[in-house]
Amino acid sequence: MRCIFVILELMLSDHNTDEQLPGELPDHQVKELLMEVRHQTILHWNYRRLRSLPKQLLEEGSHIRHIYLKRNLLTCLPENLGSLAQLTYCYLHGNLLKALPDSIGDVTCLQVLDVGNNKITSLPHSLAKLTSLRSLVAVYNKITSFPKDLCQLRSLSVLMLSGNNISYLPEAIGGLTGLQGLYIDHNQLKELPRSLASLPMLTRISCCCNSLTHLPAVTFVSRPTIFFDDNPRINYLPFSIVQQFRSGECWDPVVMQTCGCFQDTSLVNNTVHISPRRYAGDNTTPSLMLPPEISNITVATHGAVEIPSLRELCLRYVWKEKKNPRNESRKLKLYKLFNCINSTSLPSHLCELIELGPIATCEAPKCRMPIFTSASIIVLSITVTARLYIEGNIVPSVVYFCSDQCAKIYVQEVKAMVDEFSIWFRNRLEQACNIILY
Repeated sequence: MRCIFVILELMLSDHNTDEQLPGELPDHQVKELLMEVRHQTILHWNYRRLRSLPKQLLEEGSHIRHIYLKRNLLTCLPENLGSLAQLTYCYLHGNLLKALPDSIGDVTCLQVLDVGNNKITSLPHSLAKLTSLRSLVAVYNKITSFPKDLCQLRSLSVLMLSGNNISYLPEAIGGLTGLQGLYIDHNQLKELPRSLASLPMLTRISCCCNSLTHLPAVTFVSRPTIFFDDNPRINYLPFSIVQQFRSGECWDPVVMQTCGCFQDTSLVNNTVHISPRRYAGDNTTPSLMLPPEISNITVATHGAVEIPSLRELCLRYVWKEKKNPRNESRKLKLYKLFNCINSTSLPSHLCELIELGPIATCEAPKCRMPIFTSASIIVLSITVTARLYIEGNIVPSVVYFCSDQCAKIYVQEVKAMVDEFSIWFRNRLEQACNIILY
């Protein structure tokens, strides 16, 4: 019976193709669509096999608010799309679109735009004019980058870009201050921009099936849920992320919903070989890939204390003074000074570091110094999911400090902590540092 329906559908499809040229509609269908345009504000035109938008829609549809065009045969959109002045919801999922016209930016009332499952290779910069846009869905296209201009959309709350070929998200994405959900699974990302941590309303990040080498080591102000399964190049967690999922005074082992993401893989670029005591219950030596900006790593031990490089100290000073000048007159002087900092007065990579901000913050509570290129670290063994907890499996976590001195002071201070989380943390420190906290 199912085969009969399939054959009938193919016959009807061939019949319709023979009767009309691409872009043309039968007279009776044109009249039907025209009546809908004139008397309705919501158009349900899904599965109509439309090859183009009827010109009557653009001529008489300035009052249309919602239009559903899913699963049609649209290959392009008209340049006079801005004539749909009241359009707020536009669904174009599952068509044959290769690009969006610049005129999409003229539909200024647009709040929801769904162009998923098309063949779009890039998003137009004119989307930045859609200041009312709340949801942008562009899943399963061929998009290779996210335009920096679109990071000005402060009303955008949902951004769905899964199933594309995006390898980089700009740090300017921190300008999406209204963003609540970011979905970017099945792309080519190697890292997440640190500016995501500053978004005040972000509650969910889904970045599974990418090529992530590490997660941001800065604390997320909104404490979002992060999904990152099937990123096999990640083999540790920054402790700042682990710690922020702590619940009250109790340590909850279910801190992230992910499984099988950490493997003892030998990495090549910016690799740090750490051998913490009793890691994973055996003598394996994990290879941890830290952020590429880190060029100098020390491991907190009982040995001599190493001093951070002069470059690192200067970067910290510049950053702290830029963010928190001591008084208003100093603030004005520093403003003029920092505006003069560019690629002619400093190497370009240092300018970029100052512009992007620190890769981590010292975990010592009384310090909180920004970290740019030099760090002292402690590697802990942790359990991050219910499944791993039940199986007795553990994964490494990296604790960042601005210096060996801060790391040693922090280790000593832990012995005075008595809450459940601190007791758990204290046990891990004893294992990682091969010390006993009396």
